[in-house]
Amino acid sequence: MNTIPTPGEFGATIVTTVTAQTGTWFAITCLSATVFSTLTELPAYTLSGTLASALFPAGATISGAFTNFTLTSGSVRAYKVRNLVANP
Repeated sequence: MNTIPTPGEFGATIVTTVTAQTGTWFAITCLSATVFSTLTELPAYTLSGTLASALFPAGATISGAFTNFTLTSGSVRAYKVRNLVANP
């Protein structure tokens, strides 16, 4: 049975730099106005083009199955998940 993790169940990462982040997250909440340069979701869907430069307002939460991201600006709290498995 698949269950949806609760925020913080496996911890979270606060990111305030433009350094690439690698891990497994199920949600990302913007702590301040944020722009992503990359946001990769399973099964290897990558946010690029005009959406990659979109401004996400403080308080916005993006949910998905994320494996890496890089900020252009802003700060986020990324909620960890134990395992991410791509659906066939």
